[in-house]
Amino acid sequence: MMYMSICPKCARFVVHRLCPFCNLEQIPTETTIEETMGLNDKQMNEIVNHYIETLIKDTYDPKAREYREANEESVFAHYVSESRVTCPYCHSTNTKKITNTSKAVHTAVFGIFSIGRNSKNYHCNSCGSNF
Repeated sequence: MMYMSICPKCARFVVHRLCPFCNLEQIPTETTIEETMGLNDKQMNEIVNHYIETLIKDTYDPKAREYREANEESVFAHYVSESRVTCPYCHSTNTKKITNTSKAVHTAVFGIFSIGRNSKNYHCNSCGSNF
């Protein structure tokens, strides 16, 4: 069972060990990932406010939270674009990982003819190449 963590400074509430905004180790909470699934924004804010009041009230900085919330989208958009796999042929980032299940099914259907495809790890949805 995995538990959510909260940043002691900006109250970022996720499952990571370090806060990418404050570069501080996050504090584990008693809330599991399963408990947070399906919650709306108001319910999540209530949980975060509970931990602000009970767990991080001495270190919490509302200005750090405002900064994080204002910049979170742009920071993570940059992170996602930097970590995306790019097709070496058409340079598209519209790629997906070829799963082991997909490789097994392909082998079952096409047999020895799937060796070339199954040695690849990614598929480009734009140009159709495997790499």
